[in-house]
Amino acid sequence: MSQLHIKQNLREIETSCERVGPVKSVSYVRDFSFTIDQTIRGGGTNQAPTPMEYILGSFNGCVLVIVERIANEIGFHFTHLKAKSVGTIDPRGVQGIDQVSPHFKQVINTIWFETNEPAEKLAELKALVEKRCPALNLFYDADIDVELNWLLVGDVK
Repeated sequence: MSQLHIKQNLREIETSCERVGPVKSVSYVRDFSFTIDQTIRGGGTNQAPTPMEYILGSFNGCVLVIVERIANEIGFHFTHLKAKSVGTIDPRGVQGIDQVSPHFKQVINTIWFETNEPAEKLAELKALVEKRCPALNLFYDADIDVELNWLLVGDVK
């Protein structure tokens, strides 16, 4: 495949960020902005999520977007979708301790599907999401232990 063809298929995402106080910043994406802060213990004012909290929340959002896209493609019907993720970090990594990575060690993701679909259909959906979700694959590429607990809940009618 030529370099020109590869470049034609790529899409750039642009953001900018400005410091507005000690360990506090505002990020800009398209027509949106969001504040990043640290906890009081982390030297911040606790007025906004931390960068790692945004990453985990963005991971949930990315998974749900990809779930919905693929569900539409394969005819997986649901009435409600909810995600929760818990990430484990060793703070010694940010402190510069040798051999300790500063990113998530583990992420446990739970998704609840209100649906009447069979478990086999959920397994098909999950396999496709694992292959195609950008945020999930970033975690995999960073060698983060990701546990996906996807649960079927009876459809509410």
